Amino acid sequence: MTDNPQTPAPRKIPLPLGGDALMYTRENLTQLYRCSHGELGRLLARRMAPLPIRINQQILWFVDETLNDQAQVQRTIERWRKR
Repeated sequence: MTDNPQTPAPRKIPLPLGGDALMYTRENLTQLYRCSHGELGRLLARRMAPLPIRINQQILWFVDETLNDQAQVQRTIERWRKR
């Protein structure tokens, strides 16, 4: 994952029911999707990007979900920018 310089480094977060997960913050998503916070909010409001979870008062996204949807989200953002 860290081979690509455009892919932000995820954080390892302990989950409440046990185990750990690699997670991204909102800032990481704006870097990964190459969008603004406003565009990310618009995507999330329309459920066009993976929805976050809240762990210990922090809003986070699972790495595997965000990477799987990366191409589709970036195509959507580019389409919005062309309008």
